[in-house]
Amino acid sequence: MIPPVLKIPSLIHHPTKHKLLPCESLVREKDGDMAGCVNYISPHATLCSPRASLSLSFSGDAAHSLYREPTKLLRPIISPRFQVVAAEKAEPPPPPLKIMISGAPASGKGTQCQLITQKYNLVHISAGDLLRAEIVSGSENGRRAKECMERGQLVPDEIVVMMVKDRLSQTDSEQNGWLLDGYPRSSSQATALMGFGFHPDLFIVLEVPEDILVERVVGRRLDPVTGKIYHLKYSPPETEEIAARLTQRFDDTEEKVKLRLKTHNQNVSDVLSMYDDITIKIKGNCPKEEVFTQIDTALSEMLQQRNTAPSSHLS
Repeated sequence: MIPPVLKIPSLIHHPTKHKLLPCESLVREKDGDMAGCVNYISPHATLCSPRASLSLSFSGDAAHSLYREPTKLLRPIISPRFQVVAAEKAEPPPPPLKIMISGAPASGKGTQCQLITQKYNLVHISAGDLLRAEIVSGSENGRRAKECMERGQLVPDEIVVMMVKDRLSQTDSEQNGWLLDGYPRSSSQATALMGFGFHPDLFIVLEVPEDILVERVVGRRLDPVTGKIYHLKYSPPETEEIAARLTQRFDDTEEKVKLRLKTHNQNVSDVLSMYDDITIKIKGNCPKEEVFTQIDTALSEMLQQRNTAPSSHLS
């Protein structure tokens, strides 16, 4: 994209100083105000030296006027000596991506979030991470959330929604786009976000059969020394020494994971009804690379549609 350019003679006759002066001098007199220069030069200057020319670039109000009505702005000084070069109007850049992703426990959502943010440079926002950070910081929201958790109560929606809303409103999220991980989890949370003006471009749902999810969770083991997570089938420990010290999380039993899955399915069903027109369902029971390929294809197609959208230009 290049700005509109007006080519004019380089020397003009100044009406008050009664001598030839470079056009740049008149521009400086107007402090670079190009809209003012056009009105200043055209009624008072006598054109001369038609073979010499000076290029002036228009910006601000003058540029907008030139785009809308080029002949109106330039009519006072258009003559056979002038050549007006109209450049195509610059289109604003497409807005950044705004993505929500949902997946049951052990669906591989964390891995896919990492891959998405790495490729598309999105800000990864997790409601759980925000909640923990607020508690550590000792903020008012964090203090209220901690009190609820200590009493064994769920943190009220209004607290978490405000945390998410504040994070989505930060500069990096607005400029780079965001990936909202595992939130909203209910229709009331989705309604609250919509009320604040947050609407995703795409809602990604990772679908994995329940029997596979149960197998993934029940087989998980924690190394209390390193904090590393293993899986007895898919990612076994490297040595017998490590295997001997592995422990199972208290909530990684079949009974508890099925209860968590039931709750998740109920909640996500309510949320999906609110984002039905922008939801894509991804098969998550395959290698992580194949899962990401499905997601990447959907995001790439969305970006391509934006970049090839028809636009109007001055001819």
